[in-house]
Amino acid sequence: MSHRAEHTLSRRALMAGVGAASIAAIAARGLQSAPTAYATSAGTVLPLVDPLSSEPDRSQFGDTEHVFAAYLTVVAPIANSIRDEDPHYGWMEDGWWRSPEQPYNAREMEQVATLSWFLTHERSWNPYFGDAKLRDRIEAALSYYLGSQLPNGSWSEYEWNVPHLAPTGFGSVALSTTYRYLDEAGELRDWLPQIEAAVRASSAWLVDRSLAHWRQPTPYTNQVVAGLAGASMTAELFGDEDLSAEVSECWETLRVHGISGAGHSHEPLAYDFDYSFIVAMPDLGAGYLAGFSEPVEMARSMAEFISYASVLEPDRAGFLNWSAASARIAAFTHELQPDEVQDRTSLGRALIGEVPVLAAFHPTDAEIIAAREAWKTDPGPIVPLEKKRTSPRTWMHSSEAPLGVSEEVREEAIATLPYLASDRFTEFRQAGSVDLDYLFVRRPSYYLTTLLGRRAGHGGPYQRLRMGPGLLWHPSMGAVIMVLNSNDEDAWGPFPEASAVTRVEVARSYYAEPYGEGGKLAVDQVGAIEGDFSAAYLDRANGSHVVISFFDDSFVQTIKTDDPGRAVIPLLMQPGDLLTFSDGTEVTYGDSVDLTGITDFRLERGAGVLVVELGNSSAVTFDTTDRVRMSDTRRQHLIRVEHGGSLQVTYAFEGPVETATQVPGSGVLSSDNGHRGTDDGNYDITMNLWWGTNAHAMRLLENGKLIAHRNLVARSPQAQAISVPVRGRRNGDYHYTAELLNAAGTVQTSAVTVEVRHADPGAAVLSHNNYSGARDFVVTTNMWWGTNADWYRLYENDSLIDERALENNTPHAQAASTQITDREPGTYVYRSELLNPAGITSSEEIRVVVN
Repeated sequence: MSHRAEHTLSRRALMAGVGAASIAAIAARGLQSAPTAYATSAGTVLPLVDPLSSEPDRSQFGDTEHVFAAYLTVVAPIANSIRDEDPHYGWMEDGWWRSPEQPYNAREMEQVATLSWFLTHERSWNPYFGDAKLRDRIEAALSYYLGSQLPNGSWSEYEWNVPHLAPTGFGSVALSTTYRYLDEAGELRDWLPQIEAAVRASSAWLVDRSLAHWRQPTPYTNQVVAGLAGASMTAELFGDEDLSAEVSECWETLRVHGISGAGHSHEPLAYDFDYSFIVAMPDLGAGYLAGFSEPVEMARSMAEFISYASVLEPDRAGFLNWSAASARIAAFTHELQPDEVQDRTSLGRALIGEVPVLAAFHPTDAEIIAAREAWKTDPGPIVPLEKKRTSPRTWMHSSEAPLGVSEEVREEAIATLPYLASDRFTEFRQAGSVDLDYLFVRRPSYYLTTLLGRRAGHGGPYQRLRMGPGLLWHPSMGAVIMVLNSNDEDAWGPFPEASAVTRVEVARSYYAEPYGEGGKLAVDQVGAIEGDFSAAYLDRANGSHVVISFFDDSFVQTIKTDDPGRAVIPLLMQPGDLLTFSDGTEVTYGDSVDLTGITDFRLERGAGVLVVELGNSSAVTFDTTDRVRMSDTRRQHLIRVEHGGSLQVTYAFEGPVETATQVPGSGVLSSDNGHRGTDDGNYDITMNLWWGTNAHAMRLLENGKLIAHRNLVARSPQAQAISVPVRGRRNGDYHYTAELLNAAGTVQTSAVTVEVRHADPGAAVLSHNNYSGARDFVVTTNMWWGTNADWYRLYENDSLIDERALENNTPHAQAASTQITDREPGTYVYRSELLNPAGITSSEEIRVVVN
């Protein structure tokens, strides 16, 4: 079936829906505010699937089912986005899943699996089971999806009639899953032979090792893994022993050629945390569950590399990933708190028995169970999924994933992480598939990762990679310097031009002594070094030469450039950090400042101090960025150092300014709840220690559960203070306690209870101006004072006729008006709703008579 027709805008009727600009606001609202999506027609060709009429009962969801609740909220919008007119009849046109939002992108169509699950699974909370309207729209989608398959069995993603691996691999999984559901439920049986033919053809294309996606080394490992998962499902569904044998041979080929010499998977040929751990690892788990051994070997190799390239923060906020070495995705954190609705890694837990270190990266069974129970008892509305965050793989994997491990087992796995298991090693790995060296150096006072080498051309897929040192971690301070891969200004070292940093390719050498002295080391000798040594790299494009000298208690970055320039040091700061420059200037998290004559600076965090000496007097700027993660507790700040062509920067760690011999003094907790005029569930909890022995850290607990860890700088007996923002709490009482910690011990602070009574929007008052019975009039909603809403909706005779975002300016008044036009004679009943993340407030009904 050819689809070379030029893409045209569809004729859309606004069915009480919202545009793309409104999607972000929708994410914070409840079920009733889920968007109904644009539809090709007003249901005149295929009837529109009905939106949910009431909030589902959370208690009715099974232990592994609550992940479906968020998908339930968008079944109607996704189904109603299926075109029911030509051109492209059956295409899911509203971009709920993937980009580009074009009819040649078959990845959009993977949602047939999601819709089919709801059609075929009877649950007390699923009103779409056996729904005729949903069935009709799935049938339309299948007609387009199967009709767009290319003659060779593949599907396109980025342009018409061009085979692409990702839509074929992931699509085979989606269609095999769809077939199984429809077959088991006896639904759309006439379509089963066509689906079978499609997945058999796609599987044959996927396992054909004469095709480009099997070239050696094999790129895009995650996509090939997904393809083998889909082909394996096809073989199992139809009892195809020949296909199963081919899948087995392909697994062996991928094991050999899909993993680099460094141990990571090829994405496309370099490392990438997201595509290896989040995308590929769950599919490797599926391969293992299907009875193949090769996925276990691949997972073991990939997990070992990740255990070097990701560091666990001492406060257990999560892992920081070596972003500078990731080729494709910009994400640089991985948190451990369970969020099964968005967790794409869950099926990877199936591998923990064979690859124990993976337990370090997953929540425990107790944490998962507690999160599920908390979800069931949460009185708030279910939050609809946002567009682009509706991956079918999430519910597929979460509903089948095993529980996590015990806390004891996870702690055992964490203890095996290389930088925690040892305080001295030099781990040197070469990718082989591309000319890249990965250097991991652990010494008693630090852990440093460095990437050196070449990429496959300036215009290739490796523009994100950043050469040079990338991640500096300290056992008690955690990550203090971190290069990201998402901005032109990300660098650590020479930075002559903003555009040049993304195009660095360096020649490198390793030396047996610091400062590039001693004999050169062969690459097979580097990993055996346990003492002092150095790594040198030359960037011919920008004329910079850098030598990193490694010592037990410090390392030195020596920079020489052809011309005067500047160097960048990307600090990763936390709230509570104190940065002091040599002239006495103190800056904290989120600050910016310009200085001159600076020779050094000190970063103090908890019980550790990083001292950076610049070697000479320099002009320095310190700027915050918007690159923040982990609930705004990790933010990149950039220090720029001007130099005249040479700069020698020494990085060393010291112990705390003071070592406590007494436990911290008495801390007092307080809140500013209600200080804005209403207790709306958004407030700060502040700890003040007015005088006495200082703490190095504070742990804040809400109703007995740890919600924040903050490092503090000790300056006994001066006062200490730290605030933690608490947002989005619903009506109820919240009891806060805290612990203050230093080297001498731990003490409890006073407690504070916050009463949230007005988290829902304030009272909505509805009025109109139609005193003469006119056909045209205005209906107005006013909220005179109180907690503001983020969204407004107006119903006429119980039909939604208007909705829009509102500006939240609590506790000031809000108003929204809707122009009503050309009404026929009769009585019209109006009701409005104001919505925010905590809930929904409805107005009283009013009646308007039109003569």
